[in-house]
Amino acid sequence: MSKVIERVINLSQEIEEFPLGHCSPSDDPDKITAYLFSFKDLVKRFFFSAQRVDDNELQKMLERLDLEPEFITEAYDLKANLQGIIDYISDSLVEPTKSLSEKRNISDNDAKKFSQLIQETLIAESANILPKLCENLGLEKGTIDEAFKSKRNYVYSRLVGLGKSQILDLAIRVNQNYDNTQLTQFLTDLNGTDGVNIISQFDKIQDLIIQEITDAKYTIWIAVAWFTNADIANALFLKKKEGLNVQIILNDDKINSKLKDKLNNHFEIYWTSKTSLMHNKFCVIDFNTVIHGSYNWTVKAQYNKETISLIKSIRQAKEFSNEFIRIKKGLIK
Repeated sequence: MSKVIERVINLSQEIEEFPLGHCSPSDDPDKITAYLFSFKDLVKRFFFSAQRVDDNELQKMLERLDLEPEFITEAYDLKANLQGIIDYISDSLVEPTKSLSEKRNISDNDAKKFSQLIQETLIAESANILPKLCENLGLEKGTIDEAFKSKRNYVYSRLVGLGKSQILDLAIRVNQNYDNTQLTQFLTDLNGTDGVNIISQFDKIQDLIIQEITDAKYTIWIAVAWFTNADIANALFLKKKEGLNVQIILNDDKINSKLKDKLNNHFEIYWTSKTSLMHNKFCVIDFNTVIHGSYNWTVKAQYNKETISLIKSIRQAKEFSNEFIRIKKGLIK
């Protein structure tokens, strides 16, 4: 397999796994902007890599893409269109026995359970939009009249003919677009994990923070009381130069005065008032990773007895992102 195709496949997987469904039109505008920025950047990297693949049909499909969605709903449509291209790549450019999501054999009982969870998720939607949703998921569209007669029968008729691997792929796509606790749990059980990966660290905390910042691809949102650590600031500066969305909330006090001018010059900073100190110490990366604990981002903290937790969880990242936005809103009123 060529390096170009391998890169396209890797980017395809990132697109499939991108949690676009965790952002809705009613969310905070800054959150929507961050999601759009990150998703468009990923799509463009996929697009320019895919253009190098010598396949006429693929190139025709790429020509029809709109790479500049202005609204989150347009990004939903773009992701649905990309799924068709990704499926084509999987079927035509990769071994037919493999898929981009690395399908595994699942039991009949697992397939039945997935079908039930998918069905319950979709029938909760309005009959008016159900055909469009099914089409975006790669299912037969049908008519609104058919959906109005019986949403349950409408969805069931589209699932009944699917094979086990198709059911698994559909479950993964539905889970990316819906906040379905049972479906998420069942998928993570199948993966052999509890869905939340937590690492607690008591030493070399600065190294861990810098490594996570270095690995970031899209967004870095930070809320810490004090920030005087130049090494961490330099790591953030490098990511900002790469085009990542970096935002920081800090206390406006004497401790932070050391790096205040430099931070203001290079980052999007929100300062709390001197009379209303903030004691949060967390960082959200790519809407799927949280760093938090007793550790302030200061030089002195390296020599204190501190602890920090690294959490890999979309659900936890969403909660901390909402808290970041809540604090930020209070500062820009």
